[in-house]
Amino acid sequence: MSETIRLDVAAALSAFTPVRMVLGGLSARLEFSVEEIDDLYLAAEQLFRAVVTAEGGGRVAVEMVVDGGRLRIVAGPFTSPVLRERVMPATPGAACLDLCRLLRTTCDDVTVDDLDGSYRVVLVKTPGARA
Repeated sequence: MSETIRLDVAAALSAFTPVRMVLGGLSARLEFSVEEIDDLYLAAEQLFRAVVTAEGGGRVAVEMVVDGGRLRIVAGPFTSPVLRERVMPATPGAACLDLCRLLRTTCDDVTVDDLDGSYRVVLVKTPGARA
């Protein structure tokens, strides 16, 4: 059985605080190590910073899903091609730098789900797994 928490927050750095609080509670309940929680905070915060810069205001929908002992964070929908390229370069074999590398280093899985004219970024973290 999965549990989902959805937040709709302003696309401003000050609005990351409630997202961080929910992530901390879910991570503790899943028995993430301190290092895993730090990785999760870092990944989510840096993605949020990139969203604020690329999307230019508005709102950000964040969905946190606990399912099968793992935590999945789904953020979006987004439309910025710059953000998409920073998360997952479109060119096969392109260098995964900056945000892309950070997300892949701190999370177990990073994907971009296409929607009709937009996309969502999905981060997955499992306690005890090596990112």
